[in-house]
Amino acid sequence: MDILIAGCGIYLMYCWYLLQFKGEVKKGVLLPDKSTAHCKDLDGYKKAIGGKLFVFALSALAAGGLGLFSDYVRPVNTYVYLGLTAVFLVVLIWFTRSAKKAEKEFFC
Repeated sequence: MDILIAGCGIYLMYCWYLLQFKGEVKKGVLLPDKSTAHCKDLDGYKKAIGGKLFVFALSALAAGGLGLFSDYVRPVNTYVYLGLTAVFLVVLIWFTRSAKKAEKEFFC
């Protein structure tokens, strides 16, 4: 499971890079059923969701990376591992709500 979470973190970083530097919105991650042609204000959308996507990607990388470290290098304190997993889940819920709100605000 940790490999999947860390892999998702890497993919989310790639999506953040595409959004911030190339102006591309990765369909399926940020927009399940719309394309960027339906966007009212792409720069506003980038500002609204870009930082949040970066935080989400970092939390996924941290949670997955710590789990992999704990599994393959040296065991980590259980409370630290569970705490970081809880933070990741809170950030996941926060990001999902923020992405839905930004989609309603910036897309037709």
